[in-house]
Amino acid sequence: MTHSNVTRRRFLGTTAGFAGAAALGSLAAPAIAQERSVRVLTVGDPFQYSLRELLPEFTAKTGIKVEFEGLGYDALQARLISSFVSKTSDADVINVDQMWAGQYTDNGWIQPLNDFAKGDSDFNINDFVPETLHSISTWRGNLVTVPVASYSQGVMYRKSVFEKLGIDEPAAGWTWDQYKEILGRIHGQEVDGVKMNGTVVCGAQPVPVVHMFSQLSASLNAPWFKAFPGAETWDFTPQMNSENMKRAVSLYKELYGLSPQESINYTWFDAGTRFSQADIGMFYWWSAYFTLVNADGYMTGAPSKVKGDFGIVPCPQDGTNPSRVSLGGWSLGMPSTAGRPEEAWEFIKWATSAETQKAMGLNDKFGHMFSDFSRESLFADSDLLEVYPFLPQARAMLNGADGKLARPPAPIYTTLEGIFGLELNKVLAGQSDVDAALEQVNTLYTNALSGNFMLPYVQPSFNDTFDATKALIASLA
Repeated sequence: MTHSNVTRRRFLGTTAGFAGAAALGSLAAPAIAQERSVRVLTVGDPFQYSLRELLPEFTAKTGIKVEFEGLGYDALQARLISSFVSKTSDADVINVDQMWAGQYTDNGWIQPLNDFAKGDSDFNINDFVPETLHSISTWRGNLVTVPVASYSQGVMYRKSVFEKLGIDEPAAGWTWDQYKEILGRIHGQEVDGVKMNGTVVCGAQPVPVVHMFSQLSASLNAPWFKAFPGAETWDFTPQMNSENMKRAVSLYKELYGLSPQESINYTWFDAGTRFSQADIGMFYWWSAYFTLVNADGYMTGAPSKVKGDFGIVPCPQDGTNPSRVSLGGWSLGMPSTAGRPEEAWEFIKWATSAETQKAMGLNDKFGHMFSDFSRESLFADSDLLEVYPFLPQARAMLNGADGKLARPPAPIYTTLEGIFGLELNKVLAGQSDVDAALEQVNTLYTNALSGNFMLPYVQPSFNDTFDATKALIASLA
């Protein structure tokens, strides 16, 4: 079977130039106002395609021309860090992954947006789902970015496969044990001439495997640290060898055993694409894939084999404990070196507005591939509901979702993620057992945190709770 090998890592963006002004002849010329422009550096996620299509509307509305460039995930992060360290003005608006916000803000690399947002009626901060702002865009009681694409996590399953194998649709409150039991009933069965895999996982290290695994560890109440970020005093003592974390890693390895063998090397989109090839019974992943699995390939517009033949249900929970849903996504921030802060805010405000986000959702150049909304009004919009009838389900999945619990944005998150991702991959590959891998993670976390003066933590803490975010929203409205 041939599978798509196009991933978001390989995405190449485009740029749009802007013209300058010239003097007139040899006569003393009056001063000519310089054209307003803004430089935007984004990641090659699906929202970027839809946003790029609308850039002429932004220029027509504001008179601000846009230099727009898209990069792969790793390339974007490397480029941003390079510009920050060298203190060069590489862009006026940048994409920020949720876990980078703490490091970027504490180092002074991006600037808080409170003063821009406060009292700006065009921004309408009260329309944002508060869980998205809490998970993606706040740090130490400040608004530091604005969500442009937010993802909860849910389960996608093949309706026809369930029907032919006599499996009932998962009911509300189902557990991870039930999830695994259903996968076992599917794995190895032949349905319509196709040998089925129970599920599919992301196994590629260091980043993708952590992103998928962290939904499982959040559900099983396996925190990374002793007290962070929702604590009066932060304590970064690592908890990576806890019994709950061992249970989560053991379960993830079992899920890999019910997946295609090659998924140990799968990145984010590889897993979603594999589901669209019609040999996967059920999997959990970002809500962005509620639409992306309809396409056969990354933003190709060509219909997949499973289009119209899958259902969506919430992630399982751990027994009677409430489900903890990971919430992630991309936001727009403003570097401290931005040369055009006013134009940058105009772009951020426009790109994240309900009007623009709706237009992105209705853009069908690639087959309606953007439904990752952060604004409350869009989940009830009748035009969007015609295209994305699952929006009420997606909105319900945001209730109580908390990305900071799933992947805590410690200021050295990237280093820690690299350590964890390598060991998770080794467990899947059978190169390390669960206990040994997590002891190694815990030791390396302790060394890294101590070396970065985070153990013990003597800097000011901030009790980063959902209530604190709601108070911030009220202060900026």
